[in-house]
Amino acid sequence: MTNTLGIPRPDCHSRRTRSSERRASLAELASRRGAGVTSPNGEETGFGAGRLANYHKSLPHDVLGRVHAPTYQAMVAALTSGDAGSLETLPIGANRSNAGPFTETNPPQYAEYPGGAPGYRKLTSPLTGLVYDTQGADAGALAIGAAPEITSPEFAAEMAELYAMALLRDNYFTDIATGTGTAAGGIAVQTIIDALGSVPFLNGSVTGKLSPAAQRRYETRGTITDGNSLFRGSTPGSKHGHWVSQFMLSGNSNDSPAGKFVNLDGTVAPENGAGPDFRGICAEVDHNDGFVFFGTQIIDQRSIVAQPCVDYLTSWATWLDAQNGVDGNNFDIFLGRRRYLTTPRDIATYVHYDALYQAYLVACLMMANDGRSFPKDRGMPETRSSTRSAFASFGGPHILSLVTEVATRALKAVWRQKWMHHRRMRPEVAAALITLHAADPDHLGHGDVADRVGMLRGAIPASLLTAIAAHNLEQNGASRIKPKAPPPEGFPTIQDSANYLLPMAFPEGSPTHPAYGAGHATVAGACVTMLKAFFEMFEADGVTERAWPWPVFMPTFSNGNQNEGGELVPASDAAGYTVQGELDKLAMNIANARNMAGVHYYTDYYESLRLGERVAVSIIEEQLSLYDEPVSMSFTTFDGEPIRITSNGDSARVIVDGSHAADWYERYAS
Repeated sequence: MTNTLGIPRPDCHSRRTRSSERRASLAELASRRGAGVTSPNGEETGFGAGRLANYHKSLPHDVLGRVHAPTYQAMVAALTSGDAGSLETLPIGANRSNAGPFTETNPPQYAEYPGGAPGYRKLTSPLTGLVYDTQGADAGALAIGAAPEITSPEFAAEMAELYAMALLRDNYFTDIATGTGTAAGGIAVQTIIDALGSVPFLNGSVTGKLSPAAQRRYETRGTITDGNSLFRGSTPGSKHGHWVSQFMLSGNSNDSPAGKFVNLDGTVAPENGAGPDFRGICAEVDHNDGFVFFGTQIIDQRSIVAQPCVDYLTSWATWLDAQNGVDGNNFDIFLGRRRYLTTPRDIATYVHYDALYQAYLVACLMMANDGRSFPKDRGMPETRSSTRSAFASFGGPHILSLVTEVATRALKAVWRQKWMHHRRMRPEVAAALITLHAADPDHLGHGDVADRVGMLRGAIPASLLTAIAAHNLEQNGASRIKPKAPPPEGFPTIQDSANYLLPMAFPEGSPTHPAYGAGHATVAGACVTMLKAFFEMFEADGVTERAWPWPVFMPTFSNGNQNEGGELVPASDAAGYTVQGELDKLAMNIANARNMAGVHYYTDYYESLRLGERVAVSIIEEQLSLYDEPVSMSFTTFDGEPIRITSNGDSARVIVDGSHAADWYERYAS
């Protein structure tokens, strides 16, 4: 007599054996993903001991912004050997003091700050790239190609775009798209569009051979033809319609026949409405209210945004302090009312303070709360079942966990690239090199460095540089953070008309880790890939992308409700929006918002997005290998190729454009 009608097979010892076999099979999968061979662009050894084109923020610098060479060399040695003890001896963070004595490894602070002298910043997770993992591709298995060199036409395009983004930081996305209005520095929006359209890498007129990676970016970036083509991504969805994804604007709906929502006395409760008196306290909401359900709580798509027309690091003193690690955090000023994301500064503020997977978690909630509009992938067992519904596997808990967990794997992969290999300078440093060249080319010292920086400066449209100088002059006059007087001996003499420092949206400037790849962009690629894999991206024919199922909205302040954050109104160009396109646009929004803040380049977005995609696919590949029944997921890669991850109930395969994925995993290393 048994005490149960049945037990699972295998079970106990046989299950343990089978589990060990399954886990061992994942090691074979991992071995087919490549060796992650990485080739930096060579500028670390080509710019002299000052390492002018590399990352060394928070290390000590001289008055011309040249890093203390022994400290940089010690940092690289500690990074590449994993020597945490040696990192603790570097003159960084708590090892620095504004009380003196001041030396070449403990320079003074050159600006006066509200509330007194700040402390010093530390390096951000410099050894994370050495960590191993048990799920998904190893951080060392995936690589990104060399960053563009400073003399390349692509780098000139990146810097021109960054200057343009800074000038347009407070213009509405709708005005940028139509080319109307005036930007910072007194330059017309249309003049900025014309200037970017004159850059060879942005108008399709580059001559000469490009590297395979640069050629891919050149072909997919698109050309600047009007305001609507500015600051777009590399995928079709990111180029279509309103710049901000519907996943950052719209909300869920529980709108229903009268009587579902009632007052305490039983009478019908009112709806919110979106007019000037909107307060958002009513339980019944519609898509245009901009509320996303998180259980019985809501997430409001309106955001806290920074005060317009306030930029940072526009004087040599404040810029140099930032390079020396002076902590400029928490000097931000914010508007007193939240609003929909309507300007580049708004979305830059979003990515300044977001939890790194935040936008994708919200997107996941939007879709998971409306399974009819956003069904799961048809290749999942429960999707095609007549009797089973998804929960513990392929249901809400599964995707909600994965869309956040994949972020940690993405960060390990990109942190290895940025710290252990490329150590690319941040844009604020490239702009400083241009400024030094304008002040005196001899400031750049070593060999032909001045000539190379001069080539870069000459390739950037003069109208952009002139407007940047005018904007910086205005910012320096109004700034709460002032250079100390008199300037110290050896400080460069920078004319107001030739101050080409990049105005930064963040008071601290860039983070304290290298530019390439980008953490936000890698996480964007990984998280969006998870969403594209779990939710159905295609119509019944398996080819046509699913249309966006809700009304398409744009934010506006034109109806007298600016104090309530604006309202969402139907877009005039509602055709052509797709679920996959808006997800790809969401990834572009978050990644390129970091560019709009001035802390990343376009290349950082492009390559990192695809790095994150590979991380996510590797995790899905391993997970599907652990199911005993057939399962598959299908979507389109960021390069526009059909990809299918499929398991036959044993091992999984990844098929990209009809071929096995081994070459795809290694494609982006060159």
